[in-house]
Amino acid sequence: MSQENVEVVRRGLAILRESYTDDAAIEGLLDLCAPDVRVDASRRIFNPDIYDGAAGVRRAIQEIRDAWEDFCEDNQSVVDAGDRVLVVQTISARGRTSRAYVEQKGALIWTLRDGRVELIEVFVDPREALKAVGRE
Repeated sequence: MSQENVEVVRRGLAILRESYTDDAAIEGLLDLCAPDVRVDASRRIFNPDIYDGAAGVRRAIQEIRDAWEDFCEDNQSVVDAGDRVLVVQTISARGRTSRAYVEQKGALIWTLRDGRVELIEVFVDPREALKAVGRE
């Protein structure tokens, strides 16, 4: 099942990239998610929050769209961790208002149940995410 989870996450990452500019892509992402999906971005430095359900996913993506131009996630690795999949990435974007360019390492842990995404955790420190999945 874990390789199947990796494939779901890879599809999710591709759709997520599209969703920053395409409303229809958000629905494709939600098709991969459990109805009670949660995005835990409480570890973020700016605007830490937790987003619940489809409305929460839509709100999280809209907040990224509102704050950033040219938002890009460069996924360096996707690591199978059983029912969880770790994604180590570099995020880059330009502030919509400030015009400041930002580039930062980070990570996501996607937790799946029965082939559907139930939780996406956002980490600003990839080492913390590696530790969380026992891969430090």
